[in-house]
Amino acid sequence: MVERALCTGCGACAAVCPRQAVQMREDWEGFHYPVVSKRSCIDCGLCARVCPLTGAREAGGEASFFAAKAKREADRLLGSSGGIFHLLAAQVLQEGGSVWGAALGEDGMLRHTEACDQSSLSRLTRTKYIQSDMTPVWRKIRAEAREGRPVLFCGTPCQTDAVRAFLGEERGGVILADLICFGVPSPGLWRRYAARLEKRLAGTLEGVSFRDKRNRDNGHTCAVQAGGMEHVWPLGEDLYCRSYFRGVNLRPSCAHCRYCTTERASDITLGDFWGIEGVRPGFDDGMGCSVVICRTRAGRALWERVQGDTQWFPCRREEAANESQPRLREPTQAHPRRRLYMGLWRVLPFSLWLKLCRRM
Repeated sequence: MVERALCTGCGACAAVCPRQAVQMREDWEGFHYPVVSKRSCIDCGLCARVCPLTGAREAGGEASFFAAKAKREADRLLGSSGGIFHLLAAQVLQEGGSVWGAALGEDGMLRHTEACDQSSLSRLTRTKYIQSDMTPVWRKIRAEAREGRPVLFCGTPCQTDAVRAFLGEERGGVILADLICFGVPSPGLWRRYAARLEKRLAGTLEGVSFRDKRNRDNGHTCAVQAGGMEHVWPLGEDLYCRSYFRGVNLRPSCAHCRYCTTERASDITLGDFWGIEGVRPGFDDGMGCSVVICRTRAGRALWERVQGDTQWFPCRREEAANESQPRLREPTQAHPRRRLYMGLWRVLPFSLWLKLCRRM
């Protein structure tokens, strides 16, 4: 097993184990880590071999860089950047494939879910600052890969690399898209915050978008659906998001992330093109702009099939990985008092813990 501080919690080791000897268990901070039953383990070594962190980092090939935004405002409203993921996903669905992405469940928790038609796609596009559960993915995506039909998987870089390692040479028609990721917060802490939201808003949590763009402010609005009603407030006033952006509730491995580079093993990388105003003044209008990084033939081919629905231009690596987009150059640093804050959220009344967040 990889060192605990580096473990991303992807769950590939548990998925590949033939004896179910590896189980993902929640720790005190609310993150999931693999726990091995010595009684059930047969020392087959599959868990070590499937872990994407145990081998040398694979690169997907020479990259091409683009700035892009969807032409249709409806596509852009669905995502936090330029709406490119929605276009790529819709294209794969149109070609008879399916799309895997993170969606909020009925219990308020985030899980990777498969969309097989356009009506279910919107659940995957909203911005959610929560680490998703990958349990539903493994067995089904392997069967789909063997069938050879088109499948688009989108997740954080560590999740996408885990799918690559899990499928190995059996990738078939699976296209891997990863996100430019700030870091993944604690699912356990989110569960407690979601319960607080439901109590405050007097309804079951039905949807959340931490980067709503209705105000044309590049996604600085939170939108939450609960009890059949929608509630919005400024992003800067959300204390859960405050703890996220201050590096308090992030997984320990995020501070050592090996994927904060333009050299990744995915077919395509998507994210916000921060600093676009310095590259192409006037291109962004407050509705977001995407950076698109293509590395493989499959990734480039999919991108080319949706270009007609976008406004785009090629750019240089240095322009995409500029000072405004540090997650393509270095990991997010943990808050200096992260261990203290994360040691208190289960002990203190949650309202008091949130008050501490105001002082970060």
